Amino acid sequence: MRWTLTGPPLLSDLFRNLWAACHLLVFRRSALRWLAPSPSNFLILLVLSLTVSFTFDLLSEGWPGQWSPAGIAVYLLPGFALLVFGQVLVSRHGLWRLGLAPASIGLAADSLMGIAQCILLYAGQHEWLSADITRYVPEIYLLLYLWPVLALVLVFTRALAWPRLESVLAFIILMGFFIAWTLLFSDERLWTAVTSEEPAPVAPHIIEEAAVYAQPDLLQRALAALEPERPEQVDWYFLGVGGAAYQGVFRTEAETAKALFDTRFATSGRSLILLNNDDTAYSQPIATRTSIARALSAFSSRMNRDQDVLFLFLTSHGSEAHEIELSYWPLQLAPVTPSWLRQVLDDSGIKRRVIVLSACYSGGFIKDIQTPDTLIITAAAADKPSFGCTDDADLTYFGRAFFDEALRREYSLRASYEQSLSTLQEREEALGYGQSNPQWVIGEQLAKDLPSLEKSLFPPSR
Repeated sequence: MRWTLTGPPLLSDLFRNLWAACHLLVFRRSALRWLAPSPSNFLILLVLSLTVSFTFDLLSEGWPGQWSPAGIAVYLLPGFALLVFGQVLVSRHGLWRLGLAPASIGLAADSLMGIAQCILLYAGQHEWLSADITRYVPEIYLLLYLWPVLALVLVFTRALAWPRLESVLAFIILMGFFIAWTLLFSDERLWTAVTSEEPAPVAPHIIEEAAVYAQPDLLQRALAALEPERPEQVDWYFLGVGGAAYQGVFRTEAETAKALFDTRFATSGRSLILLNNDDTAYSQPIATRTSIARALSAFSSRMNRDQDVLFLFLTSHGSEAHEIELSYWPLQLAPVTPSWLRQVLDDSGIKRRVIVLSACYSGGFIKDIQTPDTLIITAAAADKPSFGCTDDADLTYFGRAFFDEALRREYSLRASYEQSLSTLQEREEALGYGQSNPQWVIGEQLAKDLPSLEKSLFPPSR
């Protein structure tokens, strides 16, 4: 039984040619009976083939992208080759109808195979294919590409009763053309993705020769500028550390704390900051375990180690392993750990210590660094993150609440801590964050001495 396709002539002929392509792909000579070649349908099938190829390229390349004029020219070549094959058939058999036949049915078959390739690609992108099928996807693509060429040669040469040798020769010539076309133009697309070229990362200043030689001198001059303690008076010494170079919030937080201590608490000349930040590679010593240890040693040599007070402030990222990050790419810097910090503080011989840690999970330091003469304030509990260390921030949430707000107005460290704790809890709740649970732990001896020590730190209350 033969179906009858009705409708507008162009549409009817289009469906006839697609149905003929279905017959062709299963190697049936009945494909030629269904085929309705004409110049108008050849152009329609050419556009259809280009559209399917464009869809495949769009799926594989993605958006955004752009048309490729060179790709359009390249994709017209197979149709041209099939037109040449059609002219060979016309000249040999004298049937003008054969002139457009190979190109028309070839483009129709290519469109059907292209749709199958699009479906396969889309399924693979969405991980709908099994592992066994995914493994053979390249081979399936190759089969879908070569199948129509083999079917076209076999159907036409058998229908026209070509000798076997001539059939094989025709297949070799056509297959050779298509293989050469694939190899020569494998990178050509009808649609190519447009990728924004990111500028090459700027090398950090710290690896510049001038910075390498400047850093030891910067540290030495900063340490040499520290003023000695004043006899018969309790002096406070401030050491600030900004640990992670890739976020400026730690630099500004350390600088804010130092400026506050130098102005309100009169530590100018007895304060120092160590910063990992590319903008300060030529102006400030960087923060490393070595520079922290040398700074504490220098402080110790200037201080009355039994009477004066060290205020140590570290701000950086903290980890659940209870490490505070020191980083300045591409330098390989070891982090601050609780055991190392305790050791370097003990080695300095400084007795009275106020240590403020602005980092996630910084409460994990408390057990290792607490002594009878130490006050420890942390931005978070041992199992809690702290918040606000973002690229666009100038202070962390804890740093703003404690240093920039409470400590500017209050007249004791305890009152400043309690005020900042209240502010921080309100801010975290308003933003829908969990509680960071800052910690205050003070040794028994310092708890007794702190009120009198604070008299030399805070200005007289009004």
